[in-house]
Amino acid sequence: MSTTQAVDRRERGQTLLIFVLALTVLLGFTAMAIDLGLFFEDRRHLQNTADAAALAGVAELPANPAAAKSKAAEWAAKHGVSSGELKTIEVRTTDYPNDTMYVEVERQFSWIFGRVLGKTSSGVGASAAARIGSVSGNNNLMPWAIVLGDSTCLDPAGNPIVDMNCSVKVGAGIGPTGWYGALDLDGNGGGSSEYQSNIIDGTADTVYCAQGQTEPACQTSVIDALDGNKVGGTGHGIDQRLTAEPTAGCDKNGNRKDDFGEVFGPNPSGVPKYEVACPASPRIIIVPVVTLNGDPVKTVTIQGWALAFLQGYTCVGATSCTGGKGHWEVQITMVDAIYSQAASFIGAFDPLSSVSVRRLIE
Repeated sequence: MSTTQAVDRRERGQTLLIFVLALTVLLGFTAMAIDLGLFFEDRRHLQNTADAAALAGVAELPANPAAAKSKAAEWAAKHGVSSGELKTIEVRTTDYPNDTMYVEVERQFSWIFGRVLGKTSSGVGASAAARIGSVSGNNNLMPWAIVLGDSTCLDPAGNPIVDMNCSVKVGAGIGPTGWYGALDLDGNGGGSSEYQSNIIDGTADTVYCAQGQTEPACQTSVIDALDGNKVGGTGHGIDQRLTAEPTAGCDKNGNRKDDFGEVFGPNPSGVPKYEVACPASPRIIIVPVVTLNGDPVKTVTIQGWALAFLQGYTCVGATSCTGGKGHWEVQITMVDAIYSQAASFIGAFDPLSSVSVRRLIE
């Protein structure tokens, strides 16, 4: 009996020792997991801060590098990063002078449980680069033209006039030859059917760019002019395009339409005037700003891009555009706005463009 009790006591002692050792290891792993979790959380916060600071600063580029640096530092401070933790704030050049904002932050992370293993602190950092560019076409691109020197939407220097209403596909014709402003985007001679499809889907097979832009994907800056008023294609194309509204999350007042104030909101920085609040709206369109190549107009050359709000179309020259009478005119409102993270159509910065695109590139 005494021998059995002694064995039991030894076994209980061994079990207790194993439990204590296992508990020590378990607590050690738990402590390290907590430390590592805090470390990665700190790094994630710094990365978010670097991203936000770069995007805030790049909104001031390329015109004001000093303001860009100040804005980036201010945004970092709002996220709890001190001036001593701002390792680098630089304005760089990617495709256009002073078009990129680079931010690097770094701080010391204090280990809690890691001190048992001799770890007291470690450097943790993050970096981000944001670039500002301009729309490069082929996204919400409409087969209409805004002609330099012949549009109320442009000032004498060719700059878009913000909030101005004007027509882009006109009923009276442009110039002495009576071209109506329609474009054959892919040069395939598809006529009214292809023209109508371009209005509906806002895309083109050809990759267009403004004259002087050098993005690798660019195929041409020249677009064929499309003869005729295209009454049917214009009306049917716009009607079909606008069947996509109201856009989810955009129709705040319940009128089943994407209104201007729902699609575009005020930009806190003030320049550009607006931010795109509802990027999926079919009323957001891109219209090329062009010069005419000869008379009669057979081709046009893209000089820049205009971001606009599609108001609709009206009949001019007749009571109703039926039976071959009258012509459709397309009305737009010119917009000055900024997109964020719009990688699908960012090109080199273009001073003539009324839409800026800011995107994280690193």
